[in-house]
Amino acid sequence: MRYRIYLSIFLFLSVIQFAVGQELPGENGNMPGVESSWFPSRQHAFVFRNWTLVPVDRLAKVLETSVENVSAMATSMGLPAQGNIEPQWNSSKGYITVLRSNWNLLNYDQLITLLGITRPELAWRLKEDDFLYVKLGNLKPFCTPLIYEAPTKEIGAKALQIAIWVKEIGNLAFAPEKPRFSFLNDFPKQVSEKEIPDHPLLNNGTDSTGFRLRMVSSYCAEFGDPLMDKYLGSFPEGLLFKLANVGVNSIWLHTVLNTLVAPDGDFPGSTDAPKRIEGLKNLVKRASKFGIGIYLYLNEPRGLETRFFESSEKRKSLEGVKETDYAALCTTVPEVREWLTNSLKTVFQDVPNLAGIFTITGSENLTSCISHGKQKECGRCKDRVYSDIMVELISAMEKGVKSGNPKANVIVWDWGWDDRFAETIIKGIPKSCWLMSVSEWSLPIVRGGIQSSVGEYSISSVGPGPRALDHWKTAREAGLKTVAKVQVNCTWEMSIVPALPTMDLVAQHAENLSKESVTGVMLSWSLGGYPSANIDLFQSWKTGKMEENLNALSKKYYGEKATPFVRKAWTQFSEAFREYPYHISTVYQGPQQVGPANPFYIQPTGMISTMVGFPYDDLSRWKAVYPEKIWADQMAKVAEGFEKGCRTLKDGLKQPGIGDQKALRVELDRATAVAIHFSSVVNQARFIMARDRFYASKDPKEKQEWIGKMRGITREEIRLVKRMIPILKKDPYIAFESSNHYYYVPQYLLEKYINLKNVLEQLNR
Repeated sequence: MRYRIYLSIFLFLSVIQFAVGQELPGENGNMPGVESSWFPSRQHAFVFRNWTLVPVDRLAKVLETSVENVSAMATSMGLPAQGNIEPQWNSSKGYITVLRSNWNLLNYDQLITLLGITRPELAWRLKEDDFLYVKLGNLKPFCTPLIYEAPTKEIGAKALQIAIWVKEIGNLAFAPEKPRFSFLNDFPKQVSEKEIPDHPLLNNGTDSTGFRLRMVSSYCAEFGDPLMDKYLGSFPEGLLFKLANVGVNSIWLHTVLNTLVAPDGDFPGSTDAPKRIEGLKNLVKRASKFGIGIYLYLNEPRGLETRFFESSEKRKSLEGVKETDYAALCTTVPEVREWLTNSLKTVFQDVPNLAGIFTITGSENLTSCISHGKQKECGRCKDRVYSDIMVELISAMEKGVKSGNPKANVIVWDWGWDDRFAETIIKGIPKSCWLMSVSEWSLPIVRGGIQSSVGEYSISSVGPGPRALDHWKTAREAGLKTVAKVQVNCTWEMSIVPALPTMDLVAQHAENLSKESVTGVMLSWSLGGYPSANIDLFQSWKTGKMEENLNALSKKYYGEKATPFVRKAWTQFSEAFREYPYHISTVYQGPQQVGPANPFYIQPTGMISTMVGFPYDDLSRWKAVYPEKIWADQMAKVAEGFEKGCRTLKDGLKQPGIGDQKALRVELDRATAVAIHFSSVVNQARFIMARDRFYASKDPKEKQEWIGKMRGITREEIRLVKRMIPILKKDPYIAFESSNHYYYVPQYLLEKYINLKNVLEQLNR
């Protein structure tokens, strides 16, 4: 089963050129957008939601009206004059938040105006920016053009009611806040030479931990084409410096091979390849100052549009299996493997200090004819053995890397393989390769009495699981080095804070991996690259001394007097997280990332939740294999356990001379944010359960009981929103994740308050 269905591949095929009139995905759909019925009109929802994200003149341009009319609408709803708008909202670090906010409000043409980009740019971003269109639901809701209309008297009265509600919590909503992107100041573009520690390059050496490789993705990563950014903004020196100090010695970034090489006869390439190679050289040089090596993440050979193959007879002879408008370069053709080898050789010769690659040969991307199990559709591959094709492909890539730089590493990830052939593949690939496996994959679990198993992205379930153990054993016997892919900061189980304080779970995983003698650890996917204590744990690990390691870490970050409280809280957080009702559907489609910003819907929306995008009210997919009540009860156990740990940290802060109070308060606030999110998940689930039972019941008395339950849950959610606003305002790290930008901002919590007051008003009728 493909556990990372939909997940980020952030392609950027330079061979694709969009025409100005390019039809955007879902453009001709007819499913209406989800209404924000708590606003007087759609234009009021548009102005309110974007008031802190988009300059008023841009809003006016979208509505085809004056700035005065837009400002008047904002004032009518109790909003203050528009303040400074951070430019990042219109950049590759923030635009997804704006796009997601308006997905159900505007049509494509108006979204283009709002974002200030071209139609080709939007088409490219929806397709290539970390599966963005998938995250938006593989659906563009139908929205008629939103053109300004003077509010009627009735609409004006409804706007006044919103102003009254806004005033109720104005002291919270309009209190000063740290600008959302101010966290970038913690990672300056440059670090002075005198600040740089003496970090020997560790990629090919050993150290006391036994983990020769400790690799993450950049916390500041911008998806798309980061090597074309001459400033390399995805990799500021300040971040590299901090990552080095917590023991990271490698960083990975995604690339597409044909964008790094020039066009080669009948094979693809890019005229911008020299610019990307120059960017890669600069990145390698920058990272090497901190003892960090750069790895390329490759899925190759990348499938190409069918029109590429139709352009000549020779190209047609290279074509493999097809998917929609794409086709694979068939690796059974010797020239294709030669192109792979020669292209990688060129890259590694041009960038001599590049540390290596890791490759997924069975990813979501179409690559070889066997990558998606369609081997029988290729005349050349249909009668061949799966493992032979896979070994051939990996060997061609290894040959290219090693020809360009014999010291570079080739990490082969078994993600997406047909496991029936895994042993043969592992034994057949070159001995210089490293075999990487998701540590927790196939680990059996029981949560709330429900049996299931883990796929990936789990901190709540401590690996390694049977699949990884089996594959590593085979790899060691074959003479290969091994790598564990884990998440130690955060996962899609919960990713609204830079690092979850579930240190006992992280420590246990480190201990287990040490006993398995894995050569290295990949500590994050696209999320989880923050320079934290969680990652630091892996550089200071001493096998068999877990408690000693955790105590030392606590003293390092919070001081000796705080350690008893911190250690107790870490254990409480960890025990709580063990109750998480893990399922890949919950991980991807649950409401935990949006938490208290997700609206309550009195009327069912009928919408399908999307991957870390829109949860809507799709409880059936949130809960996955769990019964509704058990799922909600398990989430409640997580929330209650986090609240318990927060109380322990509060007790510690009361002690005189406790140590680094600032760091401890940050830890407390972030843990509280996590607790609030899980509590909100519980409220949302129980509200939907009560709502659905209300509509299903025919008994008037029973209906009133369900209305009473909905009222109580709504009031509890209001309390959570009020708790969350000040925490969010003072910590710009909360709710940010690089591949999704901000899940929500303070203005969305103000909207949620209005939504909840509207729900109460309807329930009281």
